[in-house]
Amino acid sequence: MAEQVVPVIVEYDPITGVPSEYNEFLPHDTIEYKKWKAASEGPEGLEKLTLKDKATGEEIEKQLPGGKVKKKQKAQILLQVAVRNKNKNTTSVSGLELFGVKLSEASKAFGKKFACGASVTKTPAGTEQIEMQGDFLHQLAELILKLYGNSNKITKDDVFYINEKKTVNYFAEEKEEDE
Repeated sequence: MAEQVVPVIVEYDPITGVPSEYNEFLPHDTIEYKKWKAASEGPEGLEKLTLKDKATGEEIEKQLPGGKVKKKQKAQILLQVAVRNKNKNTTSVSGLELFGVKLSEASKAFGKKFACGASVTKTPAGTEQIEMQGDFLHQLAELILKLYGNSNKITKDDVFYINEKKTVNYFAEEKEEDE
């Protein structure tokens, strides 16, 4: 009779997800390698792992080459009107998902309210936005606050639009008139 083969039990590292003997061969720029290296150095290594701005204590989103840091931006809703052909416009809304709004439900509501085609599309940056056929910039800002303002904590300070390649707060003119 043939010998019975016993399977080898391999233990995987809980941090990296690979067998422990392969940890040192991981690419040095991966997150898993950095976590494993910090854990193997002890508590001092774990402190190095978290990126914080020393002055303000805010979390830093990304460290760029050259030691520059890119800080997290405040969540904002961005409205933009683009011209197709000569007199056809599309209005796009991005940033609603940052406030917990389901984009498919919002596009359906916008399509019904404005009697237009509205769909969720992916941007080249990899995020999703709502595109509507037509120019609804002025009505849309009010509708967003009306539908999602209280439930999703969207304020007038969160709604922006693009005017001549500049991002401008939509309700900034109202504030100036009040004062």
